[in-house]
Amino acid sequence: MGETVDADLGIMELKQKLMLNKAYLEGEEFVRDVLATSIEDRNKEEKKEEEHRKKEKKKAEEHRKKEEYRKKEEEFRKKAEERRLERKQELELARIEAARWKAEKE
Repeated sequence: MGETVDADLGIMELKQKLMLNKAYLEGEEFVRDVLATSIEDRNKEEKKEEEHRKKEKKKAEEHRKKEEYRKKEEEFRKKAEERRLERKQELELARIEAARWKAEKE
């Protein structure tokens, strides 16, 4: 048709440009088919992009959950280690007190 258009030209602008073109007036059915195909292709591309966005969002959510779980697990380990050290200290203190009590009795 001898026309060049930008790739980001909207459907309405493209339609208007085509309708004003001499070739459109001579081959209306062809142009209608081209428009229908263009619209269909763009719709497919938009759907594909939407599916990609959904997958990325799901992947990001899964990563966030894994990271949250990892942090909770690390916190649990730290608390368990603190409790273990406290018990160890209490046991050592009990041993010291028992030794002191035994020494006082003698």
